[in-house]
Amino acid sequence: MMHLRWAGPLLLLIAMALTGCQDTLVYGESTAFNLAIHVNDNPQTPIEVNAGLKRYIGEMAPPVAHKTDKNGKTKASGEAVSSFSGFALNYEEDPTFAIGGTLHIRTQFASGAAAKELSESPKQAAKVMKATFVRSPDFLSPEKQARNERILEAIDELSDDRAIELACQPPTHDRTMVDEANRLDPECALRKDPDYAREFLIDQALDDDRTEEAFKGWEEALALPPPQ
Repeated sequence: MMHLRWAGPLLLLIAMALTGCQDTLVYGESTAFNLAIHVNDNPQTPIEVNAGLKRYIGEMAPPVAHKTDKNGKTKASGEAVSSFSGFALNYEEDPTFAIGGTLHIRTQFASGAAAKELSESPKQAAKVMKATFVRSPDFLSPEKQARNERILEAIDELSDDRAIELACQPPTHDRTMVDEANRLDPECALRKDPDYAREFLIDQALDDDRTEEAFKGWEEALALPPPQ
């Protein structure tokens, strides 16, 4: 039997100790994975495999402010810092070996300014919490970030008619995203609301490929000049 564990209560104690020393966000995760393999005499079930996964998440976030009560004691006041956390588990079977698959555990976390931005876009926040947003470091390069930001600003400035037109036929390079949008809104009914249309286009631009071809598609559709 294989056994891997980092105790969750210990994680929380460490977090509490650290936040007692300074005003900062302390976030921690631990995962315990257990795998048991039993060999049986029964020919119908010669091997029995049981796998278990236990997960702990701890967060100690400082308040926005403090106040003193009538007894002179200082207490937390205001909201804690914003944060989002996501977790995804995926198992890939190995066809050549009954118990030789690969277990993938992915976590995603956003706090502070990033979490506040996500709170204004439920669709993007959901992707963090589902841990499905996977991109290479190049996706977030300063050059591509700046180019994408210019596209987002142009979407905000679209006229109502143009926003609706583009939302019903978005210049998205990743066509699987367009297919999913058309499946959920086959008649483009939701996207005929101009505010929703702009939000939809912003989500598409944020999630789209950041290749040269993809950027050019958006820039031409938005009548943007080539970047300098």
